[in-house]
Amino acid sequence: MEGSNKIVSQYEYLSKYYDYLLGDEEAFSLWLNYIEEDDFKTCLELASGSGVMAKLLKQKGYDVIASDISEEMAEAAKNNFDGEYLILNMINFDIDKKFDLILCICDSLNYLYSEELLPMFKNVYEHLNPNGRFIFDMHHPKRIEEFKEEYIEEGQIDKDVFYQWTINSDEDDNTINEHFTFYTPDGMIQEHHTQNIFDINEIYEKMLEAKFDTRIIEDFVEDEKILVVGKKNEEVV
Repeated sequence: MEGSNKIVSQYEYLSKYYDYLLGDEEAFSLWLNYIEEDDFKTCLELASGSGVMAKLLKQKGYDVIASDISEEMAEAAKNNFDGEYLILNMINFDIDKKFDLILCICDSLNYLYSEELLPMFKNVYEHLNPNGRFIFDMHHPKRIEEFKEEYIEEGQIDKDVFYQWTINSDEDDNTINEHFTFYTPDGMIQEHHTQNIFDINEIYEKMLEAKFDTRIIEDFVEDEKILVVGKKNEEVV
């Protein structure tokens, strides 16, 4: 295909087709059923992406603020979520509000580096109400083995856009790497995503250091997804 070959930043182009390629209704139902077991009214969702979970929570009657670092994803989210959507960095955001629940799903935490975890956890803690919850998920370490053999998916998104999506793991770096190539009338657009895989003990210790009472569900989705639930144990002053 003639045209330019452009490399773009994370979610700069994928945001247009995020729901088409990565939408997972079954996964959202799983998260929603678990989240609803907790008693909460206000929620801040970090790394909200295309806003599907924020939409579901709002439909259930919760007071939800969505957020993401990507302006492109915030724009895409207008198709799903009609509430407040902030552009912020989940590591060091500063909002003059506190919440009953802070949520971070879809393996978004895996975009962080190890040294960014504790600052994020401490910041989340400060933005929770007493007895508030911090719930997030992340890749199971077994996914490194799963993607030692490269996964390749190819298809057509619409009449003039084709794609190739590859996933492979790097055992030395302990990362999962996703590469998207879009073939468009204007040329080829490439977008690369690297996610870091964390040791469960490291997560637990850093959550404790951030003062959370912490529970880890290692097989929230067997061999794929770990769920971490932190509670802010602090009396109302």
